[in-house]
Amino acid sequence: MLCPFNQEGCYRMKRTKILAIAAIASLTLSGCAAQEGAGDGDVAESTNVTVAAQAWMIDKFNMSAMVDTFEADNPGKTVTLVEYADNQALSNFALQWSQGESSQDIVVTDGASVGVQFLARDLIVDFNTTDFFSGSTAKDRFIGETLAFTSLGDVQFSIPIGLETYNINANKTFFAEAGLLNADGTIPNPTDWNDVYDMAAALTVREGGAVTRPGMTIQWGPNAVSTMIAVQQAVSGTLYKSDGETLTFDTPEMREVFEIWKKGADEGVFSIDTFANKDAGRSNFNAGNLPMLLQSVSHVAEATPTIGLENGAVVAMPGSLENGSYGFTAGILVPTASTNQALALQFIKDAMMSDLQVGVGDQWGKLPVLTEHFDALDAPWRDTVYDLVKISVAAPMYRDLARIQVDGKQMLQEYLTGAMDLNTFVDGLEAMIDGADKNPL
Repeated sequence: MLCPFNQEGCYRMKRTKILAIAAIASLTLSGCAAQEGAGDGDVAESTNVTVAAQAWMIDKFNMSAMVDTFEADNPGKTVTLVEYADNQALSNFALQWSQGESSQDIVVTDGASVGVQFLARDLIVDFNTTDFFSGSTAKDRFIGETLAFTSLGDVQFSIPIGLETYNINANKTFFAEAGLLNADGTIPNPTDWNDVYDMAAALTVREGGAVTRPGMTIQWGPNAVSTMIAVQQAVSGTLYKSDGETLTFDTPEMREVFEIWKKGADEGVFSIDTFANKDAGRSNFNAGNLPMLLQSVSHVAEATPTIGLENGAVVAMPGSLENGSYGFTAGILVPTASTNQALALQFIKDAMMSDLQVGVGDQWGKLPVLTEHFDALDAPWRDTVYDLVKISVAAPMYRDLARIQVDGKQMLQEYLTGAMDLNTFVDGLEAMIDGADKNPL
């Protein structure tokens, strides 16, 4: 049964003011300034904080409940949520911040590593220079090395929320029907990507020669580079060339994976639905219509109400048990241009880091970042996912990471649809990465 906070009717009744915007540019207009009465210059008397987040974050992080709780505990203070489309919109924010103004007091980013691009011009707050890491949010309260996902050197450029990792989400029902389960009823972990292909092929359904249900969907949409990073780390044990700094996908292991991906895409064994709709795989898996999904393993939790707790499983893709995968969190940033920083930090500390994270983990599979909330999460997949997170790696903290993500996705899709051969694809990918700004500062 879904938690009440996710029901549409309940959501609409929230007192939170959510501003859905038609264009990102409208977020940077002075008329949308986050601070009410911004001309008085009295930061200590701030009464409103504006939080910019993507629509899925507002829903899955239960941000409406965060706002309700915070406003109830702090009479006279209000929190406004505004939606932005995707990480490409962050450049619009940065333009305004560079001019010493900010319509946002808090920005939540999809993947904390993208926040690195704002460090060079001191556009975001270093949380180590604030009193945030005290009391309930002292650094030793965060689980494991979680803070490492949102730090660079001695700079804590954002606060993590929602621990995740990429791997294979699986529905055991289909594996049972295909006779692919182990004797103990578990799904065998594939030893290499040929095994993954064979499993997906056995799970693919055809009628009259046409594929009516693919065996697997791989996230090849906007997050395609995240998928590539996850698989490269798993099969090769590193993301980098011998210099330890330059991201590469030109390894024998990854070239073999690319060839298998192309074969599977050509045959319909691996769906390309995510080209047009990044949520296609997630939606089909959550509806109980897809055997395997390579994406964030949080979808096992999401699918539970439909497929049943006993049928959701995390299957380790080849190499991930030894080498890890792509581990990540969303990142909570505070622009240095914000005139409401004190209230913003209070909202992050009291509301975003609250025990509401337990419900978020239970329903959406995004693990709490504070130990006390992680320990309170009672889910059978919790420790399996966390064990994978612990050995997984963050995306490279490059200033041009967002560009690599956009261009890399386009190149991969062109390769998978036959617009270029493997050598042209890999060579172009490497040249693009070599030419990118890989300096974080």
